[in-house]
Amino acid sequence: MTATELKRLVDGLGQRLRRNVTVDDPRLRQLAFSSHEYGAIDRLREQSIFKREVPREVADWIRSAGGKTATGPFRPPVNPEIGATTQRLGLPIRQRGVLLGFVWILEGDDPLTEAEIQTVLDTIDTIAVVIQRDQLAHQLHRSRARELLRDLVAHDDQATREQAAADLVDADLFAAGEPVVALVVTLHPDDRALLDGERDTLADCLERVSGRLSDRRHASLVRRNHGLLLLSTRDPLVSGDAKLGLAEELLDALARGFPGARPMAGFGDVAETLTGFHRSYGQAERAARVARTVEGLGPVARFDRLGVYGLLARIPREELTLDALPPGLLRLLDVGAKGEQLASTLEAYLDHAGDVQATAEKLFVHRTTLYYRLQRIEGITGAQLTNGEDRLTFHIGLKIARLVGLRHD
Repeated sequence: MTATELKRLVDGLGQRLRRNVTVDDPRLRQLAFSSHEYGAIDRLREQSIFKREVPREVADWIRSAGGKTATGPFRPPVNPEIGATTQRLGLPIRQRGVLLGFVWILEGDDPLTEAEIQTVLDTIDTIAVVIQRDQLAHQLHRSRARELLRDLVAHDDQATREQAAADLVDADLFAAGEPVVALVVTLHPDDRALLDGERDTLADCLERVSGRLSDRRHASLVRRNHGLLLLSTRDPLVSGDAKLGLAEELLDALARGFPGARPMAGFGDVAETLTGFHRSYGQAERAARVARTVEGLGPVARFDRLGVYGLLARIPREELTLDALPPGLLRLLDVGAKGEQLASTLEAYLDHAGDVQATAEKLFVHRTTLYYRLQRIEGITGAQLTNGEDRLTFHIGLKIARLVGLRHD
């Protein structure tokens, strides 16, 4: 199906009825609307034209009116709170009992006659066939895009990446010549693989949120333990800091889809070409991992703002163990709550390059108290804090302790 085909059907129906007609999918995302306006339209109709997603209260309104289970025409009550100030008639589009979407007709104070309703019913079967054809084409489109995206992030095969980038453009699946960026989302604090049900829900969330973006400027993929979005920075919802809002929207959707989970996201740096996207992907994956283990970064981490964690995250996960920590630091952390206080003191002292005054102000303690703690730290760890190599060793060790989950704020 082409969008023009469905639009011709909707325009023709609108002209025959002299009414405003809209076709939505089952999630109330607009598929087509009649070009001409027949009389005044309400705010809900305006919003449905300009937005691809409807607020949850609109979906609840349709559900409470029996729209999800209806087999024939129904009329949701007027609801000024959501902008539905004009009475509308809804007709479910079903094929073999499966809900494919809805036809909406603004009636106002002039309800459709039985003959007019029959006119709509006579058209619905054709609309259903067109929608099904479109769904099949869309599924094939998404499947091919996922396959090529998988090749695009192949770690050790430059030729495969180059071919995937060319095929994405040649197949009209992604815009040519636009800078791109990777967004990775994770659900679990460990490295375990996603279950089948989790993969399906994650794929649905990725598709639903990215579906608001411009065509040929996004692609999604669910990998073993995370989700991935390929995004063009030329899209207004991705350019600049706008992409943070997109990530937060995705995390909100995941939080609703996975009650009790703590989803995290990471952005890589912008890549100027599709072929270079794999680097942005690797950075985004590391940023999401750091966000999960290092408190204070927030639920959305950017690789370019990870600081030293961006370097440490390059170390293979299997090497980031307790054995990577200085023995003296392990002794300090083993002291218990007091040890964590001393570790935080040491970290603040090293973060401030040994500036006692700045450290004392950061910790809200007197300098005498700080000197006492530093002496205890040296006694427990064996470190000489006047020695630059010791300071560097323990500073890195403290950051690694956060990456391995041994320390939390």
